[in-house]
Parts: sequence; C-alpha cells; structure tokens
Amino acid sequence: MATQPPSKPDTIEPAAPPETPPVINPGEAPPSQPDENPSVEPDTIQPGETPSEVPAPKQ
Repeated sequence: MATQPPSKPDTIEPAAPPETPPVINPGEAPPSQPDENPSVEPDTIQPGETPSEVPAPKQ
C-alpha cells in the first residue's frame, strides 16, 4: 500500500483539465454581456431615472 504505482497520479492529471473549462464558462459570468451587469452602466440602463446629463433618445 505504501508503494503506490504511477497509476494514481495519472488519475489526478486528467482531473485538472476539466476544472479549466468551468472557469471560462460564459454561463457562470458572461463578461461579453454588459446588459446583464447593471453595475457596469447603471446610468444608461436605468430607464426609470433619466439623468439630465444623458439626453433622452426620444428627442
């Protein structure tokens, strides 16, 4: 039992690659979708509060 073959480490190597995809997964945190993140541009996304600095698109 003390003498473990290199078969064990081989099982840990393939476990690393699968952990990388989840980090790049766009479903968890879509950086390309600013519309989902209201904190990025709250002034432009807030339709209720029309800041005088931003001209209304209706004009």
